[in-house]
Amino acid sequence: MPNITITYIGGGSKAWAHAYFADLLTQSQLEGELRLYDIDIPAAERNRKFFDKLKQTNAEKIKSSWTCTVHENIDTALAGADFVIISILPYQLKNMYVDVHYPQRYGIWQPVGDSAGAGGYSRALRTTPAYIFFAQKIREHCPQAWVINYTNPMTLCMNTLYREFPEIKAFGCCHEVFGTQNLICRIAGMYLSLSAEGKKAFMNADLKAVKAELTALGKDFNDIKSHGKFGRHEITTNVQGVNHFTWINEASYQGLDLMPVVAAYAKMFEENAVTYLKGKNPIQKRLRNTHHVKYTLLERFGALGAAGDRHLSEFVPELFLTSRHVLQYGFELTPVAGRMLVNRLLMLMTALAATPLYNPKIKGSGEEGVRQITAICGLGDIVTNVNLPNRGQLKNIAQGTAVETNAAFSRDSVVAVDSGEMPPAAAALVNIHAQNQKDFTEAFFKKDRTALEAVFCRDPQVVRIGVEKGKKLFAEMIDKNRKCLEDFLK
Repeated sequence: MPNITITYIGGGSKAWAHAYFADLLTQSQLEGELRLYDIDIPAAERNRKFFDKLKQTNAEKIKSSWTCTVHENIDTALAGADFVIISILPYQLKNMYVDVHYPQRYGIWQPVGDSAGAGGYSRALRTTPAYIFFAQKIREHCPQAWVINYTNPMTLCMNTLYREFPEIKAFGCCHEVFGTQNLICRIAGMYLSLSAEGKKAFMNADLKAVKAELTALGKDFNDIKSHGKFGRHEITTNVQGVNHFTWINEASYQGLDLMPVVAAYAKMFEENAVTYLKGKNPIQKRLRNTHHVKYTLLERFGALGAAGDRHLSEFVPELFLTSRHVLQYGFELTPVAGRMLVNRLLMLMTALAATPLYNPKIKGSGEEGVRQITAICGLGDIVTNVNLPNRGQLKNIAQGTAVETNAAFSRDSVVAVDSGEMPPAAAALVNIHAQNQKDFTEAFFKKDRTALEAVFCRDPQVVRIGVEKGKKLFAEMIDKNRKCLEDFLK
């Protein structure tokens, strides 16, 4: 069993780290040391205690031997590491309040606010210096380590790592595509459960006939989750785009082309939603319209949106974010105050793990991180979606900037899979963001505030309010976050 060292930058994480601990402890192919580094040392210490408590209270599920240590110095944390995980919160959640809510004064509505738009670029101004520093330290202490990034804005973090340290062996991971792959499986499960006549009705988008047969089978068209016959690893999909604006243009299961099946379902979904929503309350509208954004993108642009609808909507705000009343589209705006409350609750649960009052249970992350590390260690090849610099794997999208496609993992190797060209209409949308993200990184390294402002004002969210208001918003957001920004921005 390979013995490896993993350094976790951001090891004081209050949520994701706990699931990652479970992933490590419940696999049986790797063992070693997990080093936690965080500028919030007490948070890292709480997680070390949580890790030890997790082992104590779930002994029957533990399959590998790991030690967990806290390092107060990033130099010692990185020294000789085989893998480096980066998952940080850029400063504090109160900074995210500025990202998400300050633009609302200008009519910019953001369900998430961490990847695109005013909020995404504001967050990037705080995050980029940290990633320059991380790249420098990795080059100094463990230049051959594999680096796995989970922080948003993903594309800009990846661009920064490679701009500062071109030889870095880094890739970015995001679970958003997994949810869409599971959704495709459910749609395929519904289709495959039908008779030959039912399948014909399905492909003709005959909602009434499909509902009738499903009812006879004891199934419900509205309960898509109940139609799962197989998991996402049993289908093949071609992933294209930039992080959180990802698309699937090919999907198959045992030789069956699933894209026409999904397209037919999307038509029935829209018809069903319109019929169902008359007179219904906002919550019912939100639940019934879940995935509406994905299907709209498929119908309009020729590929299925492959991230959560809240993320996807921020890249095409003219379609979904012209008003704060977005429940009709199947998602809602998420106030930062709610995230702050969840953060406090998670901190409390982590602290309780060090006492007899709380015995944490093993619960995996659903991420591919441990499987990726296992493959890189030579213990089984896999193919999964990751973010890497575009070096030709996505033909009609800006080269050099990070894109999200499938990649093949094997011993000490991560190679992007050729994903071809995106459908032209979808590519036109993605290229707006890909080029902006590329230009933003270059402008930051040149310390060119004017160029950064220009990228900010070109974002589709900001374009809607005009250049003059965009410049004013850019300056005001910098002023609100000035305590944690580089001097050249002030």
